[in-house]
Amino acid sequence: MNDLKKLFEIADRETSAGHPKAAIQAYQRILEQSGLNSKAQHLAHWGIGDIHLNNKQYDKAEAHLKKAVELKPDEPIYHYLLGCTYRYINNVEGALHHLRKAVDLEPGREQFWGELGWVVGFNQDTAKGIQYLKRSLAINPANPNSLRDICMLYVKIRKWAEAQVCIEEALKHDPDNPLIRQIEKDVEFFRSEFDRLSGKAGG
Repeated sequence: MNDLKKLFEIADRETSAGHPKAAIQAYQRILEQSGLNSKAQHLAHWGIGDIHLNNKQYDKAEAHLKKAVELKPDEPIYHYLLGCTYRYINNVEGALHHLRKAVDLEPGREQFWGELGWVVGFNQDTAKGIQYLKRSLAINPANPNSLRDICMLYVKIRKWAEAQVCIEEALKHDPDNPLIRQIEKDVEFFRSEFDRLSGKAGG
């Protein structure tokens, strides 16, 4: 077990240093040496899957994250990452299944609600997606990812005032965040473009 601990330390260090190949090699050695140690196995599959996901190698990420889920089905982060993987390869049903599982297992994680909200809102039900994104922002009003996504859904249905309310609430919590300011500019751009095109259509 001591050897496995050293290999995990190597994998973590190489990942932090931006050396994904070396990290994966360490994780592969863990898989080879861990035998029936299911904890070491699912952690290694998680590590490899996460690296592949970050590098947009979605087929490889899917294979390892599915294995992690099989070995430890009650771990919410595995479902979340597999759901994200399915989102990126446009497997909406797969994404929804695992993202819903993630929020069921750990409803207090803002990013879980945020990702679920975007997938639902963009692909199925805008209003329901907004509800889920509100759950994310209730946990952290200044989360730029959830803020961007809820604002884009509001833009989609031209609810400019509602988007601005979310932006103003985020700025109360993080007034110097440039990402929030950029979201505000983006919403204003879409609004001005809509007004301009509406004016042309009316004319």
